[in-house]
Amino acid sequence: MSEMNVQTNSPLVSIVVPMYNQRRHLDDCLKSIVGQTYKNIEVIVVNDGSTDDSPLMAKQWAGRDERIKVIDKPNAGAILARLDGYRIAKGDYIAFVDSDDLLPKNAIAILAGHIVERNVDLVIGSMTRKLAFIKQSHIDKSYTFPIHQVVAQPELFDKYYSGFFRKDIFPISMCARLYRKSVIDKAIQETTLCDKDVTLMGEDQFFNMKLFPSLNSVYRTDETVYIYRYGGGTNRFNPNFIQWFTMSDKRLNLLDQYNYSQGYGPLFDEYILCLYFHASRLISCKVEDKQGVINFFKQEVENRELMPRLEAYYAENPTSDNEVKLLLMHDYEGMYQYAVDLVQQRKGSLKQRARSMVISLLKKFS
Repeated sequence: MSEMNVQTNSPLVSIVVPMYNQRRHLDDCLKSIVGQTYKNIEVIVVNDGSTDDSPLMAKQWAGRDERIKVIDKPNAGAILARLDGYRIAKGDYIAFVDSDDLLPKNAIAILAGHIVERNVDLVIGSMTRKLAFIKQSHIDKSYTFPIHQVVAQPELFDKYYSGFFRKDIFPISMCARLYRKSVIDKAIQETTLCDKDVTLMGEDQFFNMKLFPSLNSVYRTDETVYIYRYGGGTNRFNPNFIQWFTMSDKRLNLLDQYNYSQGYGPLFDEYILCLYFHASRLISCKVEDKQGVINFFKQEVENRELMPRLEAYYAENPTSDNEVKLLLMHDYEGMYQYAVDLVQQRKGSLKQRARSMVISLLKKFS
């Protein structure tokens, strides 16, 4: 493990924490950050228009630790809050931590150690998840991006840019990683690293997609540097998911811009997966009736910018997948029934997962 020794001349690391109504978890989050073994940090808490007392809590923390700064801004979403924090950051390197998550005590030492020792622009660490008393488990062990190896351009872009369309290559979150700030500085002068139309769904992915071509080199470690707190929202309908389809158009434009042809297939496959997923949520959460779901499909098929390209792609690359065939035939009744079947499959899966969890807990406490 390459863990940087804490010296007064160690590079300054800026940690940006976007915050919106997090009074429940903020104390634990900030405690995990200020308790880092790597001490040369500044912590920028960006209050994104919170309506609870979390801004007061953050300012109390700032009063106790001079490394913490708090800035207030109107609510505009996490990605814009992160960028506001980035703009005042003074560090050589920058990390992003969500205000309901945690850092292991040596996270920054590990990341900083690798980024300095390897002289890379980005270090990607491993993430675990936490749900109440349920044991943490690694959630990014199956990625194929090399571990403990520097990957540089042009291989980095040519071989791995497809990772933004295939979930098995590398994590696309802005968390559990450390960026060289000068690379973000350069990229933000050449392009907009965020988009006002992509602030609620897929904003991490879009930021990293636009930054990726500016990176000279990346290093990935399997050491745990981030604890992601999850749970509680899986059964609720997310109205912001619709923004994912707008981002699909924008990501297609990026592929065209970079002439990255190997990304088209994964992008179209992902779009179709998300299309049916959203329809299944409309059904299971009783947001729309049958006609409303069919109207959603029609709206996407007839108006989505990428649809002609998608249809042309599958005409050249035929598939036996029924969900794709239904889409290409504009069989909206069939598409609706496919989404209904997904709902039924998910119910069965949830029952099986619940049963497995109960058995696991009984074994643990027996």
